[in-house]
This record gives sequence, structure tokens and C-alpha cells, in this order.
Amino acid sequence: MASTDRRRAHVVLFPFMAQGHIAPFLSLANLIRRARPDHALVTMVATPAVANSLSTTLAADGVRVHALPFDDPPADDLIALFLASESLLPAFRHFLAGLMASDPTAHVQVIADMFLAGWALAAARDAGAASHSAVLTTGAYGSAVYFSLWNSVPLIPATTSSTDGELLFRLPDFFPDVDVRRSQLTDHLAGADGTDAWSTFISKQIAAFHNTDALLVNTAEDLEPKGMLMLRQLFNNVPVYPVGPLLLGPTAALSSPSSPAPGTKRNAILSWLDRQPPCSVLYVSFGSQYTIGTSQMFELAMGLEISKHKFLWVIRPPAGHDVNGEFRPEWLPEGFRERVEASGRGIVARCWAPQAEILAHAATGAFLTHCGWNSVQEGLANGVPLIGWPLSAEQFYNAKVLVEEMGVCVEVARGMHATVGSGEVAAAVEMVLGDTVEGGEMRRKAAEMKEVIAAARGIIVTGAMGRRSKWCKGCSPTLCIVDVTNVHVTHAHTENMFMHYGTYQWQGCVYDE
Repeated sequence: MASTDRRRAHVVLFPFMAQGHIAPFLSLANLIRRARPDHALVTMVATPAVANSLSTTLAADGVRVHALPFDDPPADDLIALFLASESLLPAFRHFLAGLMASDPTAHVQVIADMFLAGWALAAARDAGAASHSAVLTTGAYGSAVYFSLWNSVPLIPATTSSTDGELLFRLPDFFPDVDVRRSQLTDHLAGADGTDAWSTFISKQIAAFHNTDALLVNTAEDLEPKGMLMLRQLFNNVPVYPVGPLLLGPTAALSSPSSPAPGTKRNAILSWLDRQPPCSVLYVSFGSQYTIGTSQMFELAMGLEISKHKFLWVIRPPAGHDVNGEFRPEWLPEGFRERVEASGRGIVARCWAPQAEILAHAATGAFLTHCGWNSVQEGLANGVPLIGWPLSAEQFYNAKVLVEEMGVCVEVARGMHATVGSGEVAAAVEMVLGDTVEGGEMRRKAAEMKEVIAAARGIIVTGAMGRRSKWCKGCSPTLCIVDVTNVHVTHAHTENMFMHYGTYQWQGCVYDE
């Protein structure tokens, strides 16, 4: 039995400064506060821009925000942003030193984003934090393939596809073998030689993963059993725990920083959905950071019109233009927006849209997505089948697992330079939304994934016992999950860690077999 020491924990959350990474950390902060409102302090460390957008909402939920000085580089140069984030190290060290000096009895527990791990976890260790861990905000399968590829640079093709002759790259880290196509590689990954800026940066993060107390993955064991197995093969010297899905749903206590104020008039988009038949509308969105090219936008628009199905397209300027700038009519076929909106066939929304509520709406029948992991989980949490158009990073491998393992997705295109025709778009929409055998099977499997996610979230919220997890007495699974399918480790063995086959191992927590 573990000690009965009940010293207060202070959890420091440190997300990367991008919306796709911030949202899971908001969910994590919410879960910690709800599970241990009187026994855990939570501080979110962020850049000034992020801190300003979150401070009011987080303060209302009892989460502190600490801003670290940072001059944001251009957001469209991702590797520059990654490298610039390392300049936060001195300020983060100073923050940790002050935090621990102000309350020497607190158990400071640092949880850093996957792209800050290379230096933030070392800072936590040097400062004497009780524990430190990294959060993979992406899914298990996508993360495993992504980091395995970077482990293998420079990439050398193993063979070619027997169906279309495309180059295939075989990953040696997994059994059975996993093959990746050339079209599933970003240009900077395909061209990496191990000494370039991308390779150097990612290798630091991978090294940090091997030298931390635990890896926390934004997924559920039953949602991605193969992906979790692959991650444990790849990082076999460190515990790997599923702690998701880390979602901010329509009723979440913490909201997205881009959401409108509570109590405002019902969104016009939702009002339009209210008037549509169940499962009749295709929702189209490439996320908050991504977009497609002008020619692709033309073909997508024509394909949607040809399909005759209703749709809601949250649109941004095409690649090569300011993604947050003004949308110009010439980027779409002449009269397209006017025709579809006048006929009631669809909406082309050039504004913020409440994605979680759209995906939860009864009228939404399918989701054309870039396969970012937050969007994927939001869609599957509502049983919505997917049409995939992955654009970057691990999105290609998210699409791969959605198609090959889950059977809930059809891929219509791949990458920012893909050539796609309007007929292909229309065919994919008809397959998923129409009365087809394939669409029916995708809807059935998406409904199964909805149940899996509901069970995982039910554990976190209600305290129900999971099929693969057990609780410590008085804790939520977010605080202490014992993965009984793997190696059993007693609490006494890990008494000084807050990780114990789950997100948090609180001092004095007692687990009964």
C-alpha cells in the first residue's frame, strides 16, 4: 500500500502554441480540476498571445495561466516556430524555480507538449520536479508512424506498389511491417537527410520521449489498439498511457479560445442545420490552420454541386494566401455560392463555425476533413463517417488507420499538391451519404467508434469501470489508470511518480485489486 502522504500537487501544463495542441491541453486541465478540485493546483504555461486568449476562461475554472515572454515568428513557417520555441527555456526554468521556491512541499508535476519535450522535460528534471511527462496530442497510430519515419531518415524506398507503382517505404520498428507510400510523406520528411533542421528538431523530441516518466497519448485503448501496440514497440523503455479522447465538446467546461461568448444568439449555421433532414449534410472543413490550393478548391466546389447532396463548407483562402484573410469570389466557380445558397443546397461559410456542435447535430451525415486528430475524434465521437483529405504531418497516417483499421473513412485526395477531379469528389460524397453498401458499412463502423469513445469519456466523467482499466480508490482514470492488460506495477513501486499507467499518480492513492 502506498503512503498516506497527501501533499498538494501542482500540475504544470505546457502546450505548444497552436490551436490543435492547445485544445487537448484545455480538456486535460478541465479533467484534472474536475477530478481533484481541492487537491491539485493547475497552471497553464503559454506564450503571451495564447495566455491572453485563455486567461479569462481558465481563471473561471480555477486554472492559473503564466505567460512566458515570446516573439512569435511567422506562423506559416512551422520549423521556424518549432526552433523559436526553444527560446522559452530560460523563462521556463525561472518559472519552475520560483514555483518550487514558493511552495517547497508541493509535488510539481510537469506535462509538456510533444514538440516542447526536447527541452521542457529536461528543465523539469533539473528543477527537481516530482515527475515529468510528454503529451502526444496526436493519435497513437499516427504518432507511431510519424516518429518511426523520422527515426529512419534518410528514407530509402523498400519496394513499389504492385497496383500503381508508387514508391513504398517500410518501417522496421514494428511487427508486423508497416508500409508508407511516397504520397503520404511531406516534402520535408521525404527530403530529410538526418542533419537538416527538421531532422535535428524531431530527433531531440524522440530522445526526450525515451527519457521521461511516461508518454500520454490523446486516444483510447479500444479506439486504437494497434496504434497503442505500435507506440509501445517504438518506445519500449517508457510507459505509454492512453488518456483521451481529450475533447472540448459543446458542453465542455472549458471552451475553445475562438468560440463566441456564452449566451449569444444561436449560430445561423446551426439554425440552417435545424431545418435539414437527419444525416443529410456533408460538413467540409480543413481545420484552423490548413487549406487547399485554388485549383483544388474549384474541383471540390464543382464536385459538391454535382453530388446533389447538401453541404456546409467552412472555407478559407487557398494556399499561398493569408489563411485568415478576406475570401475573394474568384477562388470559386462563378456563381457557385449564390446558386447553392439560393437553392438551399448548402452554405459556404467564410467565418468561424462551431465545429463540435456541427458534428453533434443530427443533420450532419458525413465529414470531409484534413484528418487532424482533434477533428477525427470529434467526428467519431458523434458517429460521423469521414471523407479524408490529409494535407500534412501525421494526418496521412491518421487517414491510413481510419481507412485500413477502423473502416470509417474513404480517402478522396492526399496532400496539398494532389490532383483531384470533381467527379472523384462527387463519387466519394455519394458513397458516404448515398444509399450504398459501402456507406452503410462506414456508418455502422462509425457508430461502433462512437460507442468506444463514449465509453472512454464515460470513464473519465462518471467513474465507470473500463474494460481495460481500473481506478484507484478516490481517483478518476485521468488521475490514475492501471493498465491491467500489460505489466502490473504496485503503487508502492512507483510511489514517487505521479504516472502509473495513466495520467496522474497522486501521492497516497490506494489501489485495491
